Amino acid sequence: MYPAIKPFNSFFLKTKDNLHSIYVEECGNKKGIPIVYLHGGPGGSIDPKNRRYFNPKKYRIILFDQRGSGKSKPKGSLIKNTTSDLVNDIEQIRSFLKIRKWIIVGGSWGSTLALIYAIKNSGRVLGMVLRGVFLGTKDEAYWAFHHASKYFYPEIIDSIESKLKEKNKKIFLKLGKLLESKKISNQAFSSVIWEKYERTLSVLNPGKINLNKIIKIKKRKKLPNSPFLEWYYTKNNFFLKKNEIILNVKKIKKKPVIIVQGRYDLICPPKSAFLLAKNMSNCELNIIENSGHSASEPLIKRNLLKAIDKIYYKIKKK
Repeated sequence: MYPAIKPFNSFFLKTKDNLHSIYVEECGNKKGIPIVYLHGGPGGSIDPKNRRYFNPKKYRIILFDQRGSGKSKPKGSLIKNTTSDLVNDIEQIRSFLKIRKWIIVGGSWGSTLALIYAIKNSGRVLGMVLRGVFLGTKDEAYWAFHHASKYFYPEIIDSIESKLKEKNKKIFLKLGKLLESKKISNQAFSSVIWEKYERTLSVLNPGKINLNKIIKIKKRKKLPNSPFLEWYYTKNNFFLKKNEIILNVKKIKKKPVIIVQGRYDLICPPKSAFLLAKNMSNCELNIIENSGHSASEPLIKRNLLKAIDKIYYKIKKK
């Protein structure tokens, strides 16, 4: 990764509906090619390490926390928090920074958001780098939260089912209902299990799985943010129409795109990346062997860096 850098500009941008303040930062070369990073989740956040994916001499790097996420305010808010709202925020940031066109980089949920943004604002997009493609469909959501673990981590599912005192049901639906509970104890129980469960599935080698540790809930002053937003978006079908991305991908078919996809991704399986690439004419699909979902996976990280370097030259040739 590139050396650690600090932002040359950071600020809060009030959304047009005046309900959210989005945290934004800029790094790298003020005169470089603009490139924006979309974090995962929903409900994730940017991290100083994210800046290090980009060559600071070549890129004007823009990072921001989505509504309800990270440093953006109010934290965890679900009010006016939909995919369309997030897309509008991206466009507002671009306009505010007086950027004519930019490259989009997004992983997991960030890839979904990148694709929807590009479809709706194709004239503003130079190209994309996507990791762990997620097309925002119900089938993918059920795979990520239910089927993958049923097949690959049945002992975890069994342990959580025992804790919930429910068998042969989709446990993430039960966990989601508990996230909506007015009881803090239910919220804590569900959010901590959700977070640990998802982290286990995100990496190829999570190490020795301590089932008792996964289901043991300690009192926390702060609950993890992402489970609440992930459940909210999932139960609302990610605020997308059925197969919305694939049905509209023709609008960005010729855009240069590089996909970095883990072969053994249990959150966003290669099937989605393959389908997307098949429907595009200028897309390079890199399926990375011996790798799972997370950007922290060594081979995913290495190939993501290569892709972000490579897209620069693809854009310069145009």
